[in-house]
Amino acid sequence: MKEEKKKIEFLEEFIDAVEQKGLTIGSREIPFFTEMLTYMNQEDEPSIIFPYIKGNIKVNGYFYDEESANLSLYVIDYDINFDEGTLPETSKTKLTEIANKAKRFYTNSNGIYHSASDGVEFRELARFITNNRNTIDEVNIYVLTTRFYLTNKPVEVNIPGVETVNVHIWDMDRVYRLSEAEQGIRDFDIELEADYNQSIEMVNVPKKGNHLNDYDFDCYIGYIPAALLAKLYDDWGPKLVERNVRSFLQARGGTNKGIRDTLRDPIQRDMFVSYNNGISSVAKDADISRIGDNNLYRITRITSWQIVNGGQTTASVHQAYKSGVDLKDVYVQAKLTILKVSEQDEDRYKLEDEIVSKISEYANTQNKINKSDLLANTRFMSDIEKLSRSIWIPSLDNRKEESKWYFERARGQYMVDISRRKKGKEQNSFKKIYPKENVITKVDLAKFFMSWEGFPHISSKGGEEAFKQFMNVNSRFWKVNTNEMGESTSLEEIDSDFYKQLISRKIINSYVTDIVNEMNLKGYRANVIYYTVAMLGHIYGSQINLIEIWESQRVPNQWDSIVKIIAQNALNYLRDSAGDRNVTQWAKQAACWDLFKKESTAVLSQLI
Repeated sequence: MKEEKKKIEFLEEFIDAVEQKGLTIGSREIPFFTEMLTYMNQEDEPSIIFPYIKGNIKVNGYFYDEESANLSLYVIDYDINFDEGTLPETSKTKLTEIANKAKRFYTNSNGIYHSASDGVEFRELARFITNNRNTIDEVNIYVLTTRFYLTNKPVEVNIPGVETVNVHIWDMDRVYRLSEAEQGIRDFDIELEADYNQSIEMVNVPKKGNHLNDYDFDCYIGYIPAALLAKLYDDWGPKLVERNVRSFLQARGGTNKGIRDTLRDPIQRDMFVSYNNGISSVAKDADISRIGDNNLYRITRITSWQIVNGGQTTASVHQAYKSGVDLKDVYVQAKLTILKVSEQDEDRYKLEDEIVSKISEYANTQNKINKSDLLANTRFMSDIEKLSRSIWIPSLDNRKEESKWYFERARGQYMVDISRRKKGKEQNSFKKIYPKENVITKVDLAKFFMSWEGFPHISSKGGEEAFKQFMNVNSRFWKVNTNEMGESTSLEEIDSDFYKQLISRKIINSYVTDIVNEMNLKGYRANVIYYTVAMLGHIYGSQINLIEIWESQRVPNQWDSIVKIIAQNALNYLRDSAGDRNVTQWAKQAACWDLFKKESTAVLSQLI
């Protein structure tokens, strides 16, 4: 019951934040979509559109990967009609119904395209599907719901003419578990022998006695029965992949398609261990005994076992298990690293994070890793977090400062911080100091920074790419480099002014966003905002003092009319210059920004 109560409180805070943002946009589904994307680790952010809803047809966003010929469709189930204090659940039947709405957009795209007006965002998607139907190999349907899907049974949908259709469910239970995972992992024991009547046999990897690192470890290599791995995942769920920065709970993409097909085919099934790279895992401790005089060891208990690479393999094996596939005689090769970090070591969590991140990054060859997750624990990120907890927002009427900005270094950190406090006075006091509207995530911080600095095409690519470039630009604060003499360069420290200027970029972005929302421009809202902010900074940046914006916590009204003109110009430019290209994909290219500057700078420079 305690866990259920925490989930309900998490959902209430999540929905409350979405509702506040939705008031300014006129749609709750767009801020819900945006908020969910922060948890979804999309390598390329989808195009978010005002939802197309007609009968049993609906779509909220899309993305097309030309290299793999994969089309992703996003559909939202924003249902907040549930009894207060109860956990709102959903079912496989309901989710299948929602996924089919996106399917029908695909199958009815030709009619939608020819009946829609020019300039409407969803018409571009309908046109693309109509013109490329024969080249699309795979369709991924993402269902984003405000409810909890506790059974986690695979949802299946078929589309005529499409070889592979994957349905991915992103429910509030999944989001809750991810937010909990990023706040710190609680120790737990898996009793293999006592609870599963099995053990794992592995070979110990020899190592030299001297250690140059701050940490020590033992490494074992072997295999684990696929059925046991599936059962463990079924029982322990996301706990096993809390540290896996690319974990997915359902099969997706070309890699997992191969895993799934191999497990389903009785002839290929026994070749699984040869085809698949297996899993890399870490643990804090284990009961390990030597078998005879050989270099073979039996493992009967594992403490805080984490699969740091191979989350998709694990999820695919589990999905096959839940679908009734016979996993007898199927094995998964495995590597287990026992971390030897003293419980008394004050930096033990930092050391664990360091080695786990390296194992994840170096072992992961099948899927890219999100730099925003790997670099969340850098000193640079920690320093920004500390400054946000210590620097008060200036009071404009000589009263005592009452609030601060809240930098969210880990996803869901704000809501977890609230849940750790007693409901009522403690939570209200926390929210007064850190209002919801003052929460800023690391990827949003990156997008706002890159836009103002003249890289709107980077921000248009999404939070992940923006964060990577943001960290590159600011590498002097966190990355130790060596010169030609082999000498290490010292790291610079950020100061309060650096932090204040970061927040000022957020204030500018919010200011432009509010104006664009009031203008009610039709289409490509996010791209228009990024390009407007970038052009404002490009032309008038020398006249806008970031520290002054911090002091007043606002942008002077004198810029209102100028921002409106730039925004309208940006929208017209993006549409006209794209030609037959997808507008959102065109906005992600440096050539798009360069041409915008070339064509519009002279005219827009005359606004003052």
